[in-house]
Amino acid sequence: MNSVSDNLRLFEKKFSILQEISNALVVTDNLSAIANLMLDLAINYTRAEKGSLMLVNERDELYILAGRGIDLSLVRTYRAKIGEGIAGVVAMNRTPMLVEDLANEPRFKGLTRDRYRTNSFVSCPIISKNRLLGVLNINDKSDGASFNDDEFSLIKIIANQAAIALENAMLVSQLRFKAVELEGINRKLIESDVVKTEFITRVSHELRTPLNSIKGSVYYLQQSERLSRREQEEFYDIISGEADKLISIVENQLDFLRFEDETMLITKTVVSLREVLSEVCGSKSIKTLFARKGMTLKVEVGEGVSDVVGDRIRIVQFFLNILEGLSHFLERGDEVVISARENDQIHVSICLPRRLPDSITPYLFSSNHLFQTDVPDEKLKLYLARKVVDIHRWDLVAENTAAGLVVSLAIPKSTRQKVDAVVNTTIDMFLEFISDVLDVNMCSVMLCDDLTGDLMIKGSRGLDDLMVKQTRVRIGERIAGWVALEGEPLFIEDIEQDPRFGRKSVSQYNSKSLISLPLKVGGKVIGVLNLNNKRSANPFTGMDFDLAQAMSERVSHFMERLYAGDHQEDEFRQFISSFDSLINAEKKYHKKDSRFPYVAVGIAVKLGIGEEERRSILFASVLYDLGLVLLEESILNKKGKLLPAEQNTLKIHPYTTVGLLESFEFSEDIKRGILHHHERHDGTGYPDGLGGDNIPLLSRILSVVDAFCAMTSERSYRPLMETADALAEIRKNAGTLYDPQVVEALELVVSEMAK
Repeated sequence: MNSVSDNLRLFEKKFSILQEISNALVVTDNLSAIANLMLDLAINYTRAEKGSLMLVNERDELYILAGRGIDLSLVRTYRAKIGEGIAGVVAMNRTPMLVEDLANEPRFKGLTRDRYRTNSFVSCPIISKNRLLGVLNINDKSDGASFNDDEFSLIKIIANQAAIALENAMLVSQLRFKAVELEGINRKLIESDVVKTEFITRVSHELRTPLNSIKGSVYYLQQSERLSRREQEEFYDIISGEADKLISIVENQLDFLRFEDETMLITKTVVSLREVLSEVCGSKSIKTLFARKGMTLKVEVGEGVSDVVGDRIRIVQFFLNILEGLSHFLERGDEVVISARENDQIHVSICLPRRLPDSITPYLFSSNHLFQTDVPDEKLKLYLARKVVDIHRWDLVAENTAAGLVVSLAIPKSTRQKVDAVVNTTIDMFLEFISDVLDVNMCSVMLCDDLTGDLMIKGSRGLDDLMVKQTRVRIGERIAGWVALEGEPLFIEDIEQDPRFGRKSVSQYNSKSLISLPLKVGGKVIGVLNLNNKRSANPFTGMDFDLAQAMSERVSHFMERLYAGDHQEDEFRQFISSFDSLINAEKKYHKKDSRFPYVAVGIAVKLGIGEEERRSILFASVLYDLGLVLLEESILNKKGKLLPAEQNTLKIHPYTTVGLLESFEFSEDIKRGILHHHERHDGTGYPDGLGGDNIPLLSRILSVVDAFCAMTSERSYRPLMETADALAEIRKNAGTLYDPQVVEALELVVSEMAK
């Protein structure tokens, strides 16, 4: 009878897990949120204290996407090769593993587990469609016992369902990336139309004068029957001279069209050759072309080939154009092989099984042949491919060999180029993020030129393109140059009254106040962050200045981390991806209560907290619940009591917030403060059940201010409370939910605000 009862309980648990997973899939499609949900399910159903959900990166290393009971710094830095350690062995063998006592497990003889309290664990691979995605690890049951077969069965179910959910989330992420890429293509098309229009306008203007002169000279030659030989020669000289001018104008304009504006339109970022070649092979045009001619395309990318720096859209265009151009000279049954390898440079070879006519190869070396009268499509395709190489300043060689044509592309390797590409890409993201958080519509980042040391605008919002291109500021000159020279942040309340820079405010600024802050790497100023024009048209405040300083510190730290080289190859694109997720989340962030930072900082002042820590509290107060936007709004706005599955979903948002800030936030104290802001003073909160002074002070402040602002704000599921009623409710729960000292400070701050 007990066996039947036990089986029934196990069945109910399995059914409950499947229900919770199905609920989780409809409330979020964020990879981090799903990983945290799955991990919490596994820990809750096995009553474990520690666990992790690891994913596999491009270098076949396991990294921790979600962790419980593990130090945050370890979560960020942990890497393990497939085959190394317990999780690595499980990943390599692709077999779930239950170990009741590690000391008696011969496969891991001599392995120590200093971070864990018990010797029992469960580790399951996460596999989707025969592709290893990661590993789910569960450790340390709360009662100290070993994990059993029933719990092993539950973890395997969760791992299998996690594979489906994570695969879907990855597909959604790829779709979003493609959407951004498509937006970039559309932007380039628009920019290209602008360039073409400017070109036509310039050509029209510059050709009109010599053409009119030629036309006039011809007219007089035709109309005048009695012109002397000398007079005729004068008109012939005019025609010849103007014709020379025309030739020069046309050549100059073609050079302008061919190089200058193409270079201006290039957007360099970090690009994976493996992904690009996969996309090219999967493109409909290439598949159709090769199928129609009965040819095959083979791609061989060596292990560990580095990413390259370039314009991703144009690199894809290079391969598409060169394959389409060369395919004209191939025959049915031919195979084209594209291979990539790496030594001191990255080498890409495109091998054809037959030679190319000698009349065609010049199109792969020079664009001078383009303007001949008869240029068929295949030659034009090769010219366009060559142009991409020229723009990137790569080396291209095409050689007919005994085995056929070999096109060799040499791409320089440069970590500095990659860092610069990431910096250039993320600067615009930083500015978008900062402008939203600080509510400004004009800001810029200026960086020091490597050769001259002058400050140049590398990214901006709200500035005219011509100003961005033409602005150069010497160190020590003007406001930005002064900040760069002094290395100190500057807050000007009224530019017209400041004796250092006293000058009239210009029309493009909606107020006379501004903020300018140095960006430092290794203690050396490398640039300046400038902030103007609050959207409200109000002057900047001291709190704006403090928040701006917190932002500039994080921009500086991010750049220092990049230039220091303490990052892995695949992290470059992860930086960009994580920033994109952060910006998208911030745009949808609904908890922008203007009172929150004032109350939080006010409490910090009452508690005697120092200036630097107050600035951290201010920064955390505007972002602490950012992870909520990754969850379905139906949960956030639900009227009535949440279901258990919905409550579990809601409880992961501190982890998703920390995940969003991971590449941006350098302070472990701020991360811990955000992570634990739902802990309760009596130890009954989440995620770790901390109590009293074990809860970070930042968390205790955020908890009280969050409760006060929520109670005194209108919600879809309840009316707002009067300030006095809210304070009474919070006071009643002081010592159980809230820190009594923080509650007392809140009352003082609210009292002062009411005066």
